[in-house]
Amino acid sequence: MKMKSFILLALTAMLFTLSCKKQSTKLQLTFTGNVAEGTANANGEYSITGHISSAVRLDKVTLTKEGQSTPFLVDESTAKNKTEYDYSYPVTGITANTYIIIDVYDQLGGKITQRFLIRK
Repeated sequence: MKMKSFILLALTAMLFTLSCKKQSTKLQLTFTGNVAEGTANANGEYSITGHISSAVRLDKVTLTKEGQSTPFLVDESTAKNKTEYDYSYPVTGITANTYIIIDVYDQLGGKITQRFLIRK
C-alpha cells in the first residue's frame, strides 16, 4: 500500500514538473507597432519599446549587439518576478545599421530570442 502511494505521489510530481516546463514556452515579446526595426536619431540613439508576457514569472532580459558576446544591457530588476511587462530599452552609439539581440528568460529556464534592427 505504501509503495502504491509513493508511486502515485512520484507520478503526480512528474506531471506537475512537466506541465510547469510547458508553460515556460509561452514567453512572448512584441515590439511597439509590431515592427522589428527603427531608425536612430542623429546622435545614434534609439529606444526599443514593446511588451513582454509570460505564463511564468520573468527572470531577466538582456540586450546584445549582434556579433558581440557580452550584453550591453542586463535587466534583472524591472522585469524580475513579473508576468506582464511594458519595456523601453535605450540603445546608444549606433553609427551603422545594427541588429540588437533581445533575450527574455523566465524563472523556469525558458528563453526566447528576437532580433531588432536599428537603422542609422
